[in-house]
Amino acid sequence: MFRTVAVLLALWASASLVSVGESSQRVVDLNEPGVLEALQSSNPVHYEKIQRILQDVLHHSDAGVPRWLQTTFDARDVKYIPIVLTSHPPKRKLSFILDATPYEAVIVLTNVRGDIVPAK
Repeated sequence: MFRTVAVLLALWASASLVSVGESSQRVVDLNEPGVLEALQSSNPVHYEKIQRILQDVLHHSDAGVPRWLQTTFDARDVKYIPIVLTSHPPKRKLSFILDATPYEAVIVLTNVRGDIVPAK
């Protein structure tokens, strides 16, 4: 189990580096204070898409999120790896590219089933 988690984390890290390398811009952290407000005035189209993504992501199956972002928002390089961050409440990382701008966010999981138990 630990080995599987370590491999998934390594894949996530390498994929993130490749994504950043492909883009000429710095990754926009949507959880940073003031970022969404700044985006609303600087790029209203991205702001509207991101607002819908953040509001609706939990209404889709985990496996269906990448396809939903690609088809609905024309997002590329979508990553929603099924690793739940060990926090309370539980969280997951979501990253994607709109046009040439890479975005990432930590999503608070409010739809978690009761079968997740903390590590001992």
